[in-house]
Amino acid sequence: MLRIGTPLRRHEGRLMPDVIGLNSNLSDNPSDAGYANTSRSTMVVDLGAIESNYRKFRMLAPQSACGAVLKADAYGLGALRIAPFLARLGCGHFFVADVEEGAALRKVLPLSAKIYVLHGAMPGLEAAIERHDLLPILNSREQLDAWLRHCRLRNRLLPAGVHVDTGLSRLGFPIDELQKAAESERVLSDLPVVLFMSQLACAEWRDEISRQQLDQFRKLTYLFPKAILSLANSAGLFSGCEFHFDLIRSGGGILGLAISGDPDFRPSQVVRLRTRIIQCRSVKVGEAIGYHRSYPVKRRMRVATASIGYADGFPRSLGNRGHVFIYGARAPIVGFVSMDLISIDVTDLPESSTAPGTMVDLICPEQTVADVALAANMLSDELTTAIGLRCRRLYVSAKRDEMRRQ
Repeated sequence: MLRIGTPLRRHEGRLMPDVIGLNSNLSDNPSDAGYANTSRSTMVVDLGAIESNYRKFRMLAPQSACGAVLKADAYGLGALRIAPFLARLGCGHFFVADVEEGAALRKVLPLSAKIYVLHGAMPGLEAAIERHDLLPILNSREQLDAWLRHCRLRNRLLPAGVHVDTGLSRLGFPIDELQKAAESERVLSDLPVVLFMSQLACAEWRDEISRQQLDQFRKLTYLFPKAILSLANSAGLFSGCEFHFDLIRSGGGILGLAISGDPDFRPSQVVRLRTRIIQCRSVKVGEAIGYHRSYPVKRRMRVATASIGYADGFPRSLGNRGHVFIYGARAPIVGFVSMDLISIDVTDLPESSTAPGTMVDLICPEQTVADVALAANMLSDELTTAIGLRCRRLYVSAKRDEMRRQ
């Protein structure tokens, strides 16, 4: 039975989702609190599972801090709720993509939390970075020079991080350019570099490429003797303790999305995606279901229509090939996924289980984020970031003291 923890509240003009207590499994009764006041789909985020994953990561790298990568609204799960929850667990390092994401997090995190901007100091945003107490990760000589100009303007040296490219060929200083800036030109000598990082290209593979990146990164660490060193992301955690350095940058791992390939590690599932049946009807042989009549009816069927579609981020590619679960029973999707609706073959389910308002599980214990993403030929985080704000976010936890508003 679900209990309301706090009502829906406004945060700077936006509705903030509920936090509820979770005694056992989520109820399938549509009249239960937390579901009865919306006809839209709901992404349920289990804070207890996030805590479990975070503590597992800390145990796997006991000599390193575990930071949280919460870019893209915590991979679609809701950064403004998850960040302060992690801060209460002791997480002190947070990574976002850009200044806007960082400024939003700063409002909900303690002043002691370090917020790193992975895209660095984009032109003209240096003052905003300083104002919101963010730490830019400098990726190029252009960003470095602009940051130093801003420091001179402010007549003070402002801290920053430095990213070196060791093999991904994406963001980061080329190695020779970084060495020149640090050794020959000495433009980095006075800058307080608080973090030195690189990004693994193939962390999941644990191959020679990762080993080469490790060697290149290790050879450059002498340039920043006072900086926190960080190389491993979630998957890199499992590459070996030599990859851990001072700080692990975990995003998908904490949120239950990363696939490490390690047979001994299974992250706790954080996400559940649910919707409800709007209508159930019978169709006859010779009729067809959905746009372009894509599913021809070859037997008398009962078809339920549920309120989720590609406008909510549910993959259109799962039309006529995906499936859902109703009261734990598997039911196939028939017809194309449309903007707001899917059709489900419920012929083999009892009529009492398919009445309007009945819960439909799309991501659940029987079908994980990874399962749905694989079926849709997507990445797990690609799937969750696609699930839009029209899907209500609901935060649950088994612990009573976590029912407070985040």
